[in-house]
Order: sequence, then C-alpha cells, then structure tokens
Amino acid sequence: MDAKTPRHSEFEALAPWARILTWGAVGSATWGLLTNPPSEGALPSVIIAAVVSLGVLVELVFGGLRIELFTDSMRLSLGRVGWIKKSVRYDEIDRLEPVTYRPLREFGGWGVRGFGVKQAWTARGKRALVLHRSDGSQIYVGSPHPEQLADRVRSVSGRPFPVAEIAAT
Repeated sequence: MDAKTPRHSEFEALAPWARILTWGAVGSATWGLLTNPPSEGALPSVIIAAVVSLGVLVELVFGGLRIELFTDSMRLSLGRVGWIKKSVRYDEIDRLEPVTYRPLREFGGWGVRGFGVKQAWTARGKRALVLHRSDGSQIYVGSPHPEQLADRVRSVSGRPFPVAEIAAT
C-alpha cells in the first residue's frame, strides 16, 4: 500500500438533529416560496433551486468528519468534499488520550473549533481522541470509539504512543 492511500478511514456524519435542522430550514424556505410566491419579476423555480442548492452545499461542506490514517500522518477533513482539512504528522504527537468531554461547554459546539493550544475537529457526540502534540497543543478528534481509533493510530503509524486512560474533562 503506498503512502498516498489511507490505511484506515472513518466518517462520522452530523447528528440527526443537525441534519433535520438544516433540511427543515430548506423545506421551510421552499414551502414559503411555494405558498407566497415573490413578485411578478422573480422566477420562483430559480429561487427554490437556489435554496435547495444552498442546503446541498451545507451538507457537502459541513456534513460530517472524515478521519484518514496514512503511514506518516492523520488527515482530518470536514464535510463530504473535504475542502476544510488538517493534517497532523505522527512525529508531532507525544501521546493519545481517549476522553469524554463537553463540546458545548469546552468549545461552543461541534465542527472545527478552538484556536491556539486547544482545538476540536468533531461532528457529533461527546467522545474524542485527544492528540497531545509536542508543542503543547491539543487536538480533539471526535470519534464514537476513541479507544479503537487510538489503537488504529498506533498500528498504522508504527509508533508506540502512550495511551492514557479514559478521562472525563
């Protein structure tokens, strides 16, 4: 397997309530346009297509978290198209720590959050694998099974990262 092919990949979709909220907003806007058409000059079908397209774009760009493990690094990307991404080389990581945390309290929610020494890349839930980096920073990588993700990181990287016990923060 070459270095450009992921040795492990997982995708964590948005929480159902977030998808319902997104598509509910699209549905409401579409219903409003159908029941109260805009002025004579506007084309309702074009406006409806634009609203639906916006919903599709939100789903593609922000619709979950992909974690890919390569032989030299972990690559994180947000959404199905992966335009928002981050790569973390294994030689930048000192240790791994599976945690249960509070996304709303610690980061203000899910997604790509935080600046500086504490960042989060999450799509849903309250479980994460914390990457403790050699520069002192931490990256919370959302996963429903952070212990298994830690094992896979150790296996794919070939590095014996110390793995802390599950901690509640």
